[in-house]
Amino acid sequence: MANNSSANQNDRRHLLIDATITAIAEYGLSKLTLAKISAIAGVTAGTVNFHFDSKESLLLETLNFVSDEFDSSIANALKVAGADPAKRLHAIINASLDPEITEHRKMAVWHAFDSESRGRQDYQRIRGNLDRQNFKLILTLCEQIIQNANKQNEISARAIANAISGITDEVWKEILFAGESYDRDDARLVCKSFLASVFPWCYEMPVDPKEHGQSESDFALFQATLDDVDDLAILFDQYRQFYQEDADLTLAKGYLRARLSDGSSVVFIARSPSGKALGFTQLYATFCSVEAAPIMVLYDLFVDAKCRRLGVGKALMNRAQAHAIDSGAVRIDLETETTNGNAQQLYETLGYVRETEFYKYSLSL
Repeated sequence: MANNSSANQNDRRHLLIDATITAIAEYGLSKLTLAKISAIAGVTAGTVNFHFDSKESLLLETLNFVSDEFDSSIANALKVAGADPAKRLHAIINASLDPEITEHRKMAVWHAFDSESRGRQDYQRIRGNLDRQNFKLILTLCEQIIQNANKQNEISARAIANAISGITDEVWKEILFAGESYDRDDARLVCKSFLASVFPWCYEMPVDPKEHGQSESDFALFQATLDDVDDLAILFDQYRQFYQEDADLTLAKGYLRARLSDGSSVVFIARSPSGKALGFTQLYATFCSVEAAPIMVLYDLFVDAKCRRLGVGKALMNRAQAHAIDSGAVRIDLETETTNGNAQQLYETLGYVRETEFYKYSLSL
């Protein structure tokens, strides 16, 4: 009985918090009364007083609720993203656009406490330090991305971190005013375009599905790490089966783990906003004796069959080209089956020229 009573009390408290969220969205803080909250919840004012000492305590609990929900969403997104700073930054932005977290009523709560004088002190007490920590995290990730590319003298991490925070704040305001009609896909496109503009070596410029007639094209590219091996291995195993090899997921994991561990290959992976692996490409660095210069061999390119014709393969190819240029390679070499017309069309569209002057020989050992 005690457990049931406790559960009922929690349910009632959540009902009142949800009603308060609605009431704030409709009336703001200055015109909010317990009578309005209880009417929305469908309970008496006495019920509200039973669960909360005052209107102020209910308001603070409501702010704490949306605050904790947001922080939990960010924490979960970062856990899935792993250690790679580019993935973590992308995960933060995606979590900041989660429809559950950024429902327009909840945006009204954030806005009310942040902008109305009577709630501003409460907001700073509850969120001030957390907001500073979130900004510091974004700044640190930007610094890591820039340092990994050795571009500290070319790009300001603080300027980019401020811009990201500004874009997020603006999106939240737009959600507040647009309500349920807000187009989050368009917001994601804007955010991803910004990331691709400032960090082109980490992110591919997204394709606007409205301009290309595509049903879905929301994905991001990352340089793979050991954290990606499990997802990559599934795609790599399918890739090998395409070339008539037997399915062997253990072999696929072992091979990829070895390549990524010793840096003998570079792999780029495309992921959906939910983290699903859509495709990958793998490159090996080598040299051309004739040109006396480094070159890249693009040995593998594979896109999940369900995710083709969305621009994933082209995006991976462009990312491979950017990496080759940054690495100082003078060209990229690749091979494909003579019957693989779709791949040949993609390569030629991107400027690759089919070799006709040399024969390829192999010796099996």
